[in-house]
Amino acid sequence: MTSLESKKVARKGKPPNTERLKPHWIEWLTGAVSSLLILAIIGWVSYEAVNGTDTPAELRVDIASIEKTGAGWRVLFDLSNSGEATAAAVEVRGTVTDRGRFVEEAAVIFDYVAARSIAHGALIFTQDPAGRDLNIRAVGFNEP
Repeated sequence: MTSLESKKVARKGKPPNTERLKPHWIEWLTGAVSSLLILAIIGWVSYEAVNGTDTPAELRVDIASIEKTGAGWRVLFDLSNSGEATAAAVEVRGTVTDRGRFVEEAAVIFDYVAARSIAHGALIFTQDPAGRDLNIRAVGFNEP
């Protein structure tokens, strides 16, 4: 018997690979679920691309509290963005006036405020804003 003939005999004696003939049912289930998930994601992204309303950032500032600190008075605030777009380089400015007379101004810049989110910040004044007119508002932003 030649070496070629012995190799043929050795191959005939091996049982066939069962993974090649009949895949396990879990493989089919995994493939089907994965395919459905991918199709759902593609559909959702396509729908948002066509029908998504990209409203600009809508910023609102709400004063949370005023605290005395070593450096003066810290005015904590919440900056909310109810729009569908992110705002970048958001400048928040606060002014203190007393009977129409300007007393002090402070400002802070947020790197970004994501869509439908709330950011927290503080302005620090050297003069006590209590009993005076305190106005805090977002004065501008960039679209990233």
